Amino acid sequence: MIQKIKLWLIIPLVTMIVSIGLIVLIRPVLGIDFTGGSLLEIETKGMVPENVGAALEQELGLTSAVQSGEGSRLLIRTTALSESQHQEVLRILSEKDILIEELRFESIGPTIGAELRRKTVMAVAVALVILVVYLTYTFRKAGGLISPWKFGVAAIYALVHDLLFVTAMFVILGAWLGVSIDTLFVTAMLVILGYSVNDTIVIFNRAKSDWLSAHSGSLLNILDDANKNSLTRSLNTGFMTLLVLGALLLLGGPSIRWFIVALIAGITVGTYSSIFVAPPLLYFLAKRR
Repeated sequence: MIQKIKLWLIIPLVTMIVSIGLIVLIRPVLGIDFTGGSLLEIETKGMVPENVGAALEQELGLTSAVQSGEGSRLLIRTTALSESQHQEVLRILSEKDILIEELRFESIGPTIGAELRRKTVMAVAVALVILVVYLTYTFRKAGGLISPWKFGVAAIYALVHDLLFVTAMFVILGAWLGVSIDTLFVTAMLVILGYSVNDTIVIFNRAKSDWLSAHSGSLLNILDDANKNSLTRSLNTGFMTLLVLGALLLLGGPSIRWFIVALIAGITVGTYSSIFVAPPLLYFLAKRR
């Protein structure tokens, strides 16, 4: 499965470079959880976003960013609004014959948004460090095969691949549909992190067991056999998880829709990376003294 080691090293590297390029060039649409401000989602009579923004600026002097959502929905982002200002916005939209229904209103101060950004970065960094330490300890008995810390590095590399891929996908969705990155997205990323590393640990543990029982054989063959022996388990676990998420996507409400989409993308790419990203990199690291 991974005998063409150069190919399986190049593909994820290219994927990560392209993902970083998309994130830097297009830039994600950050939710008000991170930026602070107010978000108003409304059902309209098919109004053009520019007309809605112009109406708010003309009547209230309010600078806003208006994006199209699904169907005839519009997302209006502004600075943090008080309740009186919120009601004034709704009044103007109703008088201009724009508003059919208010679907959502959220408001967060800029201080809370900055704090959430800081804590999000800390949470992801701490999780990655703990994973490296845990994997180094777990595979300490595989020292005769590979240095224990290399298991941790290979697993983290696969995780970074997964997180970059999903983030790049949401950057594209943000530019296309106005989908924002918020705390639910961060929650999905942490779930993906745990799921992906679980699959990787199963494959690495199988390789360690085969090595300890045989104490011989090519490292590439050992990793390849571990992949093959764990393949059915990995695919079945991923498939059953995707079935549940698919049901939630179809039957769940719009408030969790993009959370579920992030999980579906993350679990799919996480299953792939556990098989074709982490083991080839582990082999590459093992050959470097």
